[in-house]
Amino acid sequence: MGILSGLLATSAVFLSVWRLDHDIGERLALLESPGTPLYSDTYRVTPGERIPLWLLHTWYAPSDKMSVHFPWKKHTLVLPGLPGPEPVPDAAGTLRSNVYFRLVFDSGNRTLLGIYPEGNNPSGPPPSLPGLWLPPVFMGTLVRTEVGDFRPVALGETSKKLRTTILISEDKRFYDHPAIDFEGILRAAWTDLRSKSFREGGSTISQQVVKNLFLSPRKTFSRKLMEAIYAWRLTRLRTPDEILTLYLNHLDFGSGAHSRIIGIEAASERFFGHPARTLDYRESALLAAILRAPTRNNPFRDPDRARTVRNRILASLFQEGKLSSRQFVRDRRSSLGLSSLAYRTSRPGPYFSDWVAHEIRDRHLADRTGSSIVFTTLDPFLAHRAERTVTHELGRLARIWRLKFRPRKGEGLQAAVVVLDPRTGSVKTLIGGSDYGPSPFDRAIFAKRQVASLFKIVASIVALTPASGQKPQYTLASALSNTPIRLRAGGRVWKPKNAETVLDAQVLFEDAFVHSMNIPFLHLSETLPPQAVVDTARTLGLEVPPAARLPLSWPLGVLPQTPMAMARAFSIVANGGQDVTPDGLPEPGKKPGRQLLDPGVDYLLNHLLRQTVREGTGQPLQIWTGPGTSWGGKTGTSNRGRDAWFVAVSPQNVLVVWIGFDDNSPTGRTGSQLAVPLAGAILKDLPPPPSPAPPPPGILEKTVDARSGLLALASCSPDLRQVPFLPGTTPPEETCISPEPPSIFEKIGHFFGNLF
Repeated sequence: MGILSGLLATSAVFLSVWRLDHDIGERLALLESPGTPLYSDTYRVTPGERIPLWLLHTWYAPSDKMSVHFPWKKHTLVLPGLPGPEPVPDAAGTLRSNVYFRLVFDSGNRTLLGIYPEGNNPSGPPPSLPGLWLPPVFMGTLVRTEVGDFRPVALGETSKKLRTTILISEDKRFYDHPAIDFEGILRAAWTDLRSKSFREGGSTISQQVVKNLFLSPRKTFSRKLMEAIYAWRLTRLRTPDEILTLYLNHLDFGSGAHSRIIGIEAASERFFGHPARTLDYRESALLAAILRAPTRNNPFRDPDRARTVRNRILASLFQEGKLSSRQFVRDRRSSLGLSSLAYRTSRPGPYFSDWVAHEIRDRHLADRTGSSIVFTTLDPFLAHRAERTVTHELGRLARIWRLKFRPRKGEGLQAAVVVLDPRTGSVKTLIGGSDYGPSPFDRAIFAKRQVASLFKIVASIVALTPASGQKPQYTLASALSNTPIRLRAGGRVWKPKNAETVLDAQVLFEDAFVHSMNIPFLHLSETLPPQAVVDTARTLGLEVPPAARLPLSWPLGVLPQTPMAMARAFSIVANGGQDVTPDGLPEPGKKPGRQLLDPGVDYLLNHLLRQTVREGTGQPLQIWTGPGTSWGGKTGTSNRGRDAWFVAVSPQNVLVVWIGFDDNSPTGRTGSQLAVPLAGAILKDLPPPPSPAPPPPGILEKTVDARSGLLALASCSPDLRQVPFLPGTTPPEETCISPEPPSIFEKIGHFFGNLF
């Protein structure tokens, strides 16, 4: 019996050790992978633009090194690129060029003055090129579950001075006792006892690897015991050099500009602007100081504290004989040696990167790309300008309208912005808040808000679309009732109103849409089949309940949607009515989706959107685009301005802007007052749309009376307009219309009807 018990106990121990080694091995396989580098799309720069230097700091090159750096020569940077109005990608959809160009900047290295082919020209400098397409830029690396600045390197690609500094600072006896250093633990315990604090940890580098990468950071006895067991087994599976490599590649240096700095290579690039293989003792000591407390010892936030801790580590190096007296005095008195440009390198499109990372994990990257490098659809230059615009405009709007705005604390007025190509669904820019650092929640993807009058696009499609070979119920010239309406819902009487007072008893369909009137669309909705409304909304990618549960106020956009969902819906309208799905990963040769909307109806919708900008609620956009613009648009304002929306539409770009408070507090302002100014500021960085396309066959432009909507002769009435009609929907002949204007009593009755 004793022998059997011993065998069972031995088997249990063996199985436990085998299971532990198996778990550690699986975790190591994940940790030792290089991650998935993310790169932007190509982007175009032109002379006269202010370009951030960090954007030109790293670019994609088909080589072992992911980042290539070029020295500055008299405000001149040399980069590969392709001239021309459009980029010419390779078979993989990526721009790769062996032709180099000189980008000449002003004395402040901010404004691009000219673009010239590289090389000497005996006849003198050629004229500057009008523009240049540059290769994709590095956005970060997908590591485990997040995107950060992660650039793993082999141990031999780090300087010996760095390795010496880290070992002296963290674990001097690592190569003698790689798993557990009992002498170090006792020494640390004695130091803590004397100081009555927890200053010394006594953990080996192997234990730190286990604590940070394998177990939870909770300080409990059971966790410390597991830490020791894991460290013991880790040293049986990996050599000390391999453990040190793992440690250096996964050191957490805190957050830089929009992203975590993971590993010694990324930290060296961020803080000093050069790779880890060239680090000296002074720089290595500063990195070791940051490691001890990445937030408190951040040299950009508290340089004095960082210098103090660095000097303590330099003193340890001197005591160990690694520094001479002269070197120690020199390094201790020296500056921190930081590269402000390198540290402030932003992760282009941080909200976009997080969204793409989520898409990659959900859709299995290997099936989409077959490669360990992922190229995205982000325009990094546009993203940078849009992010700056959002922060600036929100601050300006908050001051004008006296609204709360504290971007550094992630509080107050927030915004969501989506820019995409409606032809392919390629998302060029995605911004989910006022500032990613204090507020990384992506409102463009996850925040469902009432879309207000944007939902009138659904009612318009249902009303204007012919059903079963019959004529549509309405045309753009149909007269809609504007008489006061009372709806009973939940035992209460609801009296909706228009945003602007309109005393006419009826208005044209076109006017109701262009001026975003509520009452006419509520009258209109009573005649539309609920199931057709649900089917149309779901066709556009919007979330709506079944027809039986459709609320009476559905035309006013009370059904919450995300900004990305609205971007898809309006992209279908912008591209001619074809299905499209927003995507951050390019698909070369992607074909248009199936036709969802009648081409004629789609033409009418785009006419309405352009009219909204020319003379309706979107008219303030012309301050930024100029009069006669071909941009279309639609504003939306929920109850008391809790949500302010604007969507700008063209065949090449769709821009969605939402502004509001996270806690649903009212702003008291409209989409025209909040969302349109932000959209206009962003549109300045987008190419102007072309002239409107010609109408599909059968569309007729007719002159109608602006009050009755009936066909009229040009000599008949001064209040006429041109309206497009679907085939077979115009009256057979033109007549002279002279409608009687409403009497003063009708106007008074209409006014008090709206009032009470």
